[in-house]
Amino acid sequence: MYPSLRFYATAAPLCVLLALTACSKRTDAYPQPAVVARWTIDGQERTSILARAETNFDKVNVYIYQNSMGPNSSGTQVAVSLSLPKSIGTYAIGTNSQTQATFIDLGTSTGPNGEPYTAETGSVTISTLTATSVSGTFTLTGRGYLNKQLTKTVTNGKFTATL
Repeated sequence: MYPSLRFYATAAPLCVLLALTACSKRTDAYPQPAVVARWTIDGQERTSILARAETNFDKVNVYIYQNSMGPNSSGTQVAVSLSLPKSIGTYAIGTNSQTQATFIDLGTSTGPNGEPYTAETGSVTISTLTATSVSGTFTLTGRGYLNKQLTKTVTNGKFTATL
């Protein structure tokens, strides 16, 4: 009793279909969130999936967070805060500037709260500003808020934040 050719003709395509659906190349059950910001600090590229912005009167405030479990976090947390005029353009950070920035890298700091840095030089560029989002670039050099001898530089910064 041999199965008929008709049985094989019907069963073969079903087996192939079943085998192809079982061989998924996807390695995770959930898609990765989009990266909304990236920068380099201490020679190490960092990325963030968390950024938000708000406007008030003539200012835009951008807040970027990298939690310790995010991509390229190296197990540390970083927060960057930018405050600048609400208009497309490039703004210098310096004495008497309308543009301000602070950042904290909890991976290289001492103490429970880390060392916050206040940017003394650098620039922030707003390249896109709509009713719902803001995007741009930044470069910052900051001095330690508690320990004035410490300096840290953030380069190659890029962000897109929801308003």
